[in-house]
Amino acid sequence: MDYETFKSSAVASMQKHFGNHAAISLHPIIKNNDIQLDGLMIEDKSVNISPTIYLNYYYEDYLAGKPLDLIFDDIIASYQDNLPQSDLDLSFFTDFCQVKYQIIYKLIHYEQNQTLLKDVPYFRFLDLAVVFCCYLSDISTGNATILIHNHHLDFWKITKDCLYELAVKNTPILLPYELKSMGDTLKTLCPDFSLFSDHTDAPSDFPEMYVLTNTEKFYGASAILYLNVLSCLAASLNENLYIIPSSVHEALLLPQKHISQKEDLNCIIQDVNASHVLKEEILSDHAYCFQRNLGFITL
Repeated sequence: MDYETFKSSAVASMQKHFGNHAAISLHPIIKNNDIQLDGLMIEDKSVNISPTIYLNYYYEDYLAGKPLDLIFDDIIASYQDNLPQSDLDLSFFTDFCQVKYQIIYKLIHYEQNQTLLKDVPYFRFLDLAVVFCCYLSDISTGNATILIHNHHLDFWKITKDCLYELAVKNTPILLPYELKSMGDTLKTLCPDFSLFSDHTDAPSDFPEMYVLTNTEKFYGASAILYLNVLSCLAASLNENLYIIPSSVHEALLLPQKHISQKEDLNCIIQDVNASHVLKEEILSDHAYCFQRNLGFITL
């Protein structure tokens, strides 16, 4: 079954399952790095917001041999798990006096997001772009964001400079940074890691590495822009830092003394991006450097 037939089958199956209780539709959606995905919308008449289910990933399961009926069961389960239990009041979005406390920023790649950047306010940062969202916390299915477009600024009668000033204040408050050593991170993810770290054969020159993200693990690489986060770590280590953009959601920080050739580090980043990171979650294919004496990030 080709992809077009798969999409048609998914829509037909969902319509049969939900009947008149929901409207089923399919929409192309541009994600980070100008990745276009096919979003399946199951709009339940009882609530005013519905989760978007991306069929591209389910088609990969189909190609891997998963039976079609099990895939459709997974789609229904995903929808039910993420369906809000009540209406979401979005009326506040028309009142900038309320919205302004929810404005945050996130980092994306500039060249890889040209389609998106035509329609949203942004600022350049090296080869990246700072874009803006309205952060919605404590909704029934977790947290969510609304990407801010140029027409929102026209409606609110504000400038993108105002947007930036608000985001600089709000983002570290709404999404506080989280900085852990790689060892502590691995122990959290895999308690058995301690077996390795305590082993007598463990390498004594295992490099210091730190994981920087935010408490929600959502576009946490943006925390490299938070005031004093990098400078405090660099000062405590008495070292410049390499910033490894492992994804849009986190960055790895490595004292410069551990890397003799930055080109080798870039090759590692490119290999990992190609084999282990979803295309829409790639931030960049090279490292950055925080110069502690200068106090800013460079290419």
